[in-house]
Amino acid sequence: MDYSWDEIDLLADVLEAELAGRTINRPAARDLALRVAELCPDIQATMGLVARRMVGCVEAGE
Repeated sequence: MDYSWDEIDLLADVLEAELAGRTINRPAARDLALRVAELCPDIQATMGLVARRMVGCVEAGE
C-alpha cells in the first residue's frame, strides 16, 4: 500500500477543524478524501463517506 501520511494528516486536521466549528473548504476536503481513498484502499469505504458528506454539505449550501 502506498500510504501518504501527509495527506491523511491533512484530512484529519480538516475534519478536526470542522468538528470544532471552524469554516473549511468542503470541495477541497472532498477531493482530499477521494485522494486518500485512492492511496489507501483499506479505508476506501470510510473515505467515501467523508467525501459524500462534503458533497452533501456543498449542495446544501453550508
